[in-house]
This record gives sequence, C-alpha cells and structure tokens, in this order.
Amino acid sequence: NAARAANLLLYPSVDGGLILTEPTQDAPVATLVYGGHILSYSVVDEYKLRFSEYVVKGYDHHESRPSKGAAKDDGFNYFRPMHIMADKQGQGIGGCGRRAELERNRRKARAHRIDLDILGWKHGAGLWAVNMQVRVIIPPENIDAVFLIGERGFKLDAQGGSITTLQVMSREAFIGDKVAKATP
Repeated sequence: NAARAANLLLYPSVDGGLILTEPTQDAPVATLVYGGHILSYSVVDEYKLRFSEYVVKGYDHHESRPSKGAAKDDGFNYFRPMHIMADKQGQGIGGCGRRAELERNRRKARAHRIDLDILGWKHGAGLWAVNMQVRVIIPPENIDAVFLIGERGFKLDAQGGSITTLQVMSREAFIGDKVAKATP
C-alpha cells in the first residue's frame, strides 16, 4: 500500500532483492509485431476490476474532522461503488480526492491490458524486465502503442523453446498525480 500511495513500482530483482522505483519514462526497448516477435496475444478487458465510483474516506486526527474524496468512472451507466478507508488519515487536504482519482486511473488502465507470448527471453539490450516500455503492434486489433511491462515470466519447453510471457498495460496504471512535498 505504501508503494502504491507513493506512485512507486515494487518488484523483485534478479538477485532476489526488491526494487522500489517510479515507472520508467525511457524510450521503448523494442517494437513487438504480431506475426513476427509476438507468437500469441490476448487482449484482456476485465470490467470486474472497475467501479462506477471510488469513494475514499479518512479522518484527520489533527483537525478532528472526517475527510472524503470521490472520483467517477465514466465507463459505467449503473451504480457499482468502491469504498476505501484512507491510509495515513487521508493525507491532508484533498488527499482523499487524489487517492480516489489514482485508484480510478489505475483500475481503468489495469482492466485493459495485453498478455503476450514472445519468442526468446531477451531483447537487443538484455533480458525482458518489469518496468520497461515496449511498442506493441497488433494489426488485427488496431493496436499500435507504447506500453509498460507490468509482469513477466519465462518458459522453456520442448516444442516452443524459450518463451517470455509479458503482461503489458498503459503506463497510467502505475502512475498518479505528483503530490508536492512540504518543505520545513
């Protein structure tokens, strides 16, 4: 929760440690084309991850008052709310509203992702890794965009050889609004 609230990615490193970082803004490391690099794909639209309204509630103990923020998802025409209890007392004035918007944006982006099977475990500069951007071109789906790798797995079998499975999604799934840090 702390990593999510700070707009950071948390994922394992090659040596078994943990990496805590912001989503990359680097240029795509590769262009993946269906029929060339992409063996198979699945465009995933999981509306069960989304809600019509995100309501974040907290309590500011310093000011002795409740706080609340909300954000609506325009993709719904029926009522399906999600209620969230805020971490850290709602994080100041407007904090609950920012958290509600962040939750809406993340769920919207994560609900629309692409699962890819790629031939091989490497691209031009090394192994495929989480937090890399790739350009994906899938003509049958009219997809030609840059995505961030959110999950990655490696497979080895007798028929297919070495295959990388990538879960790519919009970079907005991992970022939120920057919150200005207070200076003493």
